[in-house]
Amino acid sequence: MKTQAELLDLLRNKVRAPIEAHAEEILDSFGDYNERLAAFQRARADLDALIARLESEELRNLGDQLDSLSEELKAGTADLQNTLTTAKNVASAAKVFWRVVGRAARIIALA
Repeated sequence: MKTQAELLDLLRNKVRAPIEAHAEEILDSFGDYNERLAAFQRARADLDALIARLESEELRNLGDQLDSLSEELKAGTADLQNTLTTAKNVASAAKVFWRVVGRAARIIALA
């Protein structure tokens, strides 16, 4: 059995996409067979509804996963901010250091 994500991908890309790409040809092929056309349209609507349900469930699952990991995400974000602050401080210190070294080099060159 395929995973839900694989099923959703299959329905989107291997079933619905070709139908939509050739929708005009498909609809024209029914000619005067109104019952068959109506059945096709119902099946098409059912497919769209199924895809929408799977997409909603996929988003709901993603939301649940994010909720369950929210504390870890917050901690990771705080660590990242601390690291960035440290990096900025180190970069600032390096700039000051290189300015001092540059001035010292100019003074030595003039002496």
